[in-house]
Amino acid sequence: MLVKRENIVVLQLLKDLSVRCSFLNLAGIVLFLGITLFTEVTPELAVLCGVIAILISFFPVIYALQKRNTGLLFSGISVVNIAPIWFLYLESVLPGYDAYSYIQPGYRVLGFLWISVFQLLINIVYALAWKRGQNLSIRSFSFLDYIRFKPVFYFRMTLLIFILPLIIFYFYYGSINILWNAMTAGRIEGSSGLLIRDSVGSSGSLMLPFTWMWQLTPVFACIAYIRAPRTNKLPATFCLLLGLFVIFVYFLSGSRGSMMFVATPPLFFLFYYNWHRGFRFWLPVSLLLVALIAIMEIQVRFRGNLLQVLANPQKAARLQDLKSITTFDPTQSQRDNNMYLFCLMLKSYPEKYSYEGFNDFFAVLVNPVPRSLWQDKPVLNGAKDLSSQSAFVLSGPLTMGTTSLSFSIVGDAYKTDGLLGLAVYAILYGMFLVYFDGIIFYTNKKEPLSVAILGMVLFLAFWGYRAFFALISFLYPVLLLLIFFRIMKMLRTK
Repeated sequence: MLVKRENIVVLQLLKDLSVRCSFLNLAGIVLFLGITLFTEVTPELAVLCGVIAILISFFPVIYALQKRNTGLLFSGISVVNIAPIWFLYLESVLPGYDAYSYIQPGYRVLGFLWISVFQLLINIVYALAWKRGQNLSIRSFSFLDYIRFKPVFYFRMTLLIFILPLIIFYFYYGSINILWNAMTAGRIEGSSGLLIRDSVGSSGSLMLPFTWMWQLTPVFACIAYIRAPRTNKLPATFCLLLGLFVIFVYFLSGSRGSMMFVATPPLFFLFYYNWHRGFRFWLPVSLLLVALIAIMEIQVRFRGNLLQVLANPQKAARLQDLKSITTFDPTQSQRDNNMYLFCLMLKSYPEKYSYEGFNDFFAVLVNPVPRSLWQDKPVLNGAKDLSSQSAFVLSGPLTMGTTSLSFSIVGDAYKTDGLLGLAVYAILYGMFLVYFDGIIFYTNKKEPLSVAILGMVLFLAFWGYRAFFALISFLYPVLLLLIFFRIMKMLRTK
């Protein structure tokens, strides 16, 4: 009961946090609007505005320290307020990155203005929907109070969800070689993990539930390891190795998002259970975070056939005219040019081009539906060839060799219909945060299942800021996990 009372306090403080963030976002809007309208924006002033935007986004950390409650940071609303720093703001203030180098200072400040509008809308939605949303969420996740499986259950489930998809994909491809290519070749073969899939969709979409199942292997493996008795860790360690193998396969896929999604459970457990251990914990973890950035840098530089890259890194770097296959310097690592593309969007819409409407919004929502079942299913612009490259992208100084670009969820929303688009996406995003933050009510270190679900949801809240497609596509495995445990709860109560 003590844990429940502490969790209730956290939930109540989250509403207050969203209200305070709303006022800060409003202050940012007034400041950036005034500078845009009445001041000649210099490069130095644009950087100063970027620093102010970063400080506003950093407020959840300050608030958590003020309240002496670090649990506040393990919430979707905190993560979403912090997320613009990584996905948008740093690109505007760090020399050498695309927005800093190629976007005029005035348009960078205009970008800060529209990002602040989006953040304001999300925080308002969260505050207004907080009471009903939390009540609905707490009722929906009540099954977490009744799930008390023994360690052997998680051991068996780890084996099942690891082996079953491999068997099914073997029969689907009809060849162990094709399955091996799907697992190791990455984007060279158009694969991500187990599934080689056409960019515009095909009957392969029918196999998506089995890829989602396989992605959940690290979740069950971590729970099996934590729940296992100290006197018999060998089976649980084997489960953990299976989970690490899945993470490695998604590293080979060349997709940072997919790799980080499957790696989130062990990483989140590491943070959540050791948050208060001080210097002895944070020193090695800081080095681990730098190593993760280096790992993602390898994925960005090569995308596919990463086994060959690892086998001969010097040769691989030489063929790409690089000094090495990666860098351990976070300031020199590749960062998505979301802000650059978003600012190009602001220069073009609606002055030069009409807004694009909600085609991509609906295309993302129905993406798992096989085209063999729905021939006229909307096609994502990012799934089309280069002849369909958006005009606003072509207007910029940089050449983009793909239509699969990310503009952040703010850009996704803006290009649909300006302020109306921002409102629609903010309502959906804000309701998502309110609903899933309710899991905090049941979070208990002694029950790792609730901790695992919380970690996955926080990943969704963070990585979903990169693109609406990322938010929705990574939501499906989480929903699969929740549906599974709700069914298990129903079976146990019969």
